Order: sequence, then C-alpha cells, then structure tokens
Amino acid sequence: MAHPENLKASEVASIAFVLICCFAASLGMAFNIDGIKESFDLTNADAGELISLEMFSIAVGNFFFARLTHITNSKKVFFIGASIILLFNLLSVLATEPLHLAFFRIPTGLALGAVAATCAGRIARSDKPDINFGVVNSAVGLMGVFMAFTLPRALNLDFSVSNYFNLTGIDGLYLVYGLCALFALLVVYRTPDDNEKKSQAKNKSTKVLRIGWLALFGIGIMFFGHATVGLFIVRIGREIGLSPEHIGYVFMVGSSLGIALPLIAGWIGTKLRAFSPILILVTLLAMATGVLSTSDSAWQYFLVVPIFATLPTAIMPIFLGCLARTDGSGKLAASHVAFVLLGTSAAPFIGGILIDKGGFGLAGGFSVFMIMLGTLLITPMVLNADQQKMLS
Repeated sequence: MAHPENLKASEVASIAFVLICCFAASLGMAFNIDGIKESFDLTNADAGELISLEMFSIAVGNFFFARLTHITNSKKVFFIGASIILLFNLLSVLATEPLHLAFFRIPTGLALGAVAATCAGRIARSDKPDINFGVVNSAVGLMGVFMAFTLPRALNLDFSVSNYFNLTGIDGLYLVYGLCALFALLVVYRTPDDNEKKSQAKNKSTKVLRIGWLALFGIGIMFFGHATVGLFIVRIGREIGLSPEHIGYVFMVGSSLGIALPLIAGWIGTKLRAFSPILILVTLLAMATGVLSTSDSAWQYFLVVPIFATLPTAIMPIFLGCLARTDGSGKLAASHVAFVLLGTSAAPFIGGILIDKGGFGLAGGFSVFMIMLGTLLITPMVLNADQQKMLS
C-alpha cells in the first residue's frame, strides 16, 4: 500500500511554479484565440479549430503520462517537458500560416500534458491533497494576474526584424510563453526528488474506480461547457466595445480572486463534506455563464467576468481532493487535465460555430446545460469520497 508523501510547503510551491510557467500558453487561451483570429484573418470557428488541436494534444500527452506518473522520474519529465515547451513556443513565433502554427503547437501540447500529469500525480499522493491542490490552483490565479496584465500589451507588438519578417500580435504572446518556460527550467531543480521505492496503492473495487472515471468524464463535460463561452470571453468584451487592455484589467481582478478562493476551497475540503460546497459553486457558475453570454454593457462584463473566470479554480481543489481519496495511487487525479482538456478542446470549435450561427446567447444556453450535466456525473464520486472521509 502506498503511503502519502509529506511534501514541504517549498516543495509544493516549486511544483506549482513549474506547472504555471509551463502552462502559460493554456492560461492565455482566450487571448490566443483572439490573436490568431486577428493575425491570420480567420473566422471564430477556424481560429477555434486551431486552439482545439492544441488542447487535444495536451489531453493526449496528459492521459499517456498519467498512466506512468507512479513510475516516472518527475524531475526528468519536468526538465524535458519544459525544454520542449520553450523550443516550440519560440518556433511558433516564426509561423506565417495557420498550418505552420498548428505544426508547432502539437508537440508543445504533448509536453504540456506530460508536465501537468506529473505535477498532479505528485500532489495527489501527498498527505494533504485538498490544501495542496488549493495552493496549485491559487498559483494559477497568481499567474493569471500576470497574464492578464502582460498579454494585452504583448498583442500590440509591432516590431520589424527585417524587410520580410515582422513580429506582430500573436508573436508577442508566444514570446511571453517562451520566457515563462525558461523560468520553469530554472526552477526544476528545486522540485522534490522521487521516493526511492515507489509502492503501489491498495487496489480499489471496480465500482469505486468506475465512478472515479465517470467523475473525470463529468468534469470534462463541465469544463467543455465553461470553455464554450470562456474561450471567447475576449471576443465578448471586444464586441461590447472594450479594448484588450481594459479586458486585461477585468481579468486581473478575476485572477486576484483566484489566488484566495482555491486556498479557501482547499481548506473547506479538509474540514467539510464536499457535496454542498461543490453544488453551491456550480450553481453560481451556471448563473454567471448565463449573465455573461447575454451581456451587452461594460458594467455587466466588469461584474460577471471575475466570478465566471474564478469559480472553476475554486471547484477543482475540492474535486481533486475527492479523487485522491477515491484512488490513492494518484492516477485518477493525474488524469484530470486530460479529461478537462478533451472537453475544452472541442469548445473553441463548437463554440465558434454556435456563436457564428446564433450569437453568444446560444453558446451560453448550451454552456449552462453542459455545466449542469457534468455536475450530475461527478456526484456519485463526490458522495462516495464524503462517505470515506466520515469513516476515516
């Protein structure tokens, strides 16, 4: 039977830092889709298709490495993954056509998935997964503040390298992401060493594992619904008449909330049963989605976007804590990024079609339905984890 790993606060922080720096391009997806649309003069659906391809590759890399997280050397995965991400983020700057960009984003996504699976596996096997996942999601919020301030300005890049090559728009974003990957490489050595002996977790019943996989499918459905509107949140702001800089300021407010809420949620996960907090948070998320998708004024956008953007980061620590109790090996929790991104990868394409056909209102109604369906699917696992918690 595997014994939970007692990670120091500095070790959890180093894992979180490597994750958020490697994952910078994913945190900026809403700006990416806007930058790709503007730089290559594409429709919403065509730009969404490119983003979908990258997200699908992240999901594939995550799902493969989640199966191996209990036997791989985490430092090697972090170093190789961050190196690949750095290289292909910089190569993405050279893309002059959508096809070239797609070619560079696929290996980036595979490496992102490997890093994310390894990070989640280490945290899931720790002795306090709820609060540690809260720290990781809080770090995502902190990174979000930086991204929200930096990316709108990077989108305004207009620099001539030669008579034949200019750096504009989306190039500025990928330069930022490359710099972040370089910082990740510099911190890899601070991440904790693997245990010399990696023991296997106690086998769970088929029924328990089945509801765990069902919950992963459900969280993927939920994030698919959220991203159907969320990945076009910059486009919503632009159509209201806001500049990228003003949209970035709104994101900064949301990301600031995202620093505190995951920590609070992680603490709640260690003290209370998970079902009621998750139900409350999901209900608020569905309401915020409906308001945002029908918003036609700046004040509504300013009010709702921080809530809409932050609530998923509050849900995840509680959900992942439940997954860690369901499967002590960490494989289920390590797989969560694959399921989240498999759902999310379809969202830019599907969302683009819905928006092109029926506007943001149609996409919002579809989004709310998917969020509630996902909640229904995760419920059996959450209730089972609550029962285990009360018995322990």
